[in-house]
Amino acid sequence: MLYFIRNNLRANHLFLRKFSETLIPVNYKKSIATDNDKNLYKNTFNSINVNPNGTIKLVLHLPARKENCEFTLKFLNDDIESLADKIKQEDKSIEKIVFYSNEGNRISKSTPIRSIIFSEFKININDEVYFFRPPESLSKSSDESLKYLVQNELDQVRELVSKLYLHLNIDQYEVEKEKKILDEIEILRYELEPLENKRQELEFSAKKHTNRMIWLGLGLMSMQAGILARLTWFDYSWDIVEPISYFVSYSAVIGVYAYYVLTRKEYGYESASDRIFLRHFHKNAIKKDLDINKYNILKNNISTLENDLKAIRRLNSTAK
Repeated sequence: MLYFIRNNLRANHLFLRKFSETLIPVNYKKSIATDNDKNLYKNTFNSINVNPNGTIKLVLHLPARKENCEFTLKFLNDDIESLADKIKQEDKSIEKIVFYSNEGNRISKSTPIRSIIFSEFKININDEVYFFRPPESLSKSSDESLKYLVQNELDQVRELVSKLYLHLNIDQYEVEKEKKILDEIEILRYELEPLENKRQELEFSAKKHTNRMIWLGLGLMSMQAGILARLTWFDYSWDIVEPISYFVSYSAVIGVYAYYVLTRKEYGYESASDRIFLRHFHKNAIKKDLDINKYNILKNNISTLENDLKAIRRLNSTAK
């Protein structure tokens, strides 16, 4: 967007440079110029410059202060009234400022300043008349070409404003999109709530069952060690119990291998406890009519929408 604005400003500079010539003021007592008045344009000085940055520098001889004063105007925004107000602020003795065309017609205060510099005009300040002549390059151009240039420039400005308006409305679009995502998340959470309650209940029951099985395994192993100890020191000797303990240990190895054959996973205490938990959870889910597939779909959709919401908020914070 900044690149587009810079290119448009460069185009404006090229357009405005052709107006960067002098308008010629002449202090004259008559209200209408005659052919003899043209000789008054010989002794001239710079009075108006149209700068490439889109501003107009107007130099005017103030009657009371007897000195030249510069006024800066905006090519596209300022009008006759704004120029008159600025002149009165600089010279308090000025009571009346009237603008006339070269044909003697009065120019209204609402006329844009860019319109009067294309042809000769006069400024009547306290009955003193200042004549202005347009630049030579501008006076050689036809009215149709001038209108075309001005219209073309204004069309470019309108296009730029439209694109800026679209860019500024992106924030509004993002706000509406964020609101839409929040509404969708709220609907999905409402559908998920009863399933979530069942899931929490089944999860609590499965955890209790898993803890019972873990403690049961510890009890059985302790009982096995106690039986082997009694057989060794009280009922029999180690020579008799040693083969028994060997087969007991080997049967444990067979049990671990059988676990791998059935699950295709290496035996571990965490993996075994997770398997006990999942078996008990899914078994009770069928009894409680918990649709696990629907639950997973809702959770995935909510997660996706929350990620989109975070992305939008991250972009907004970065833009600010």
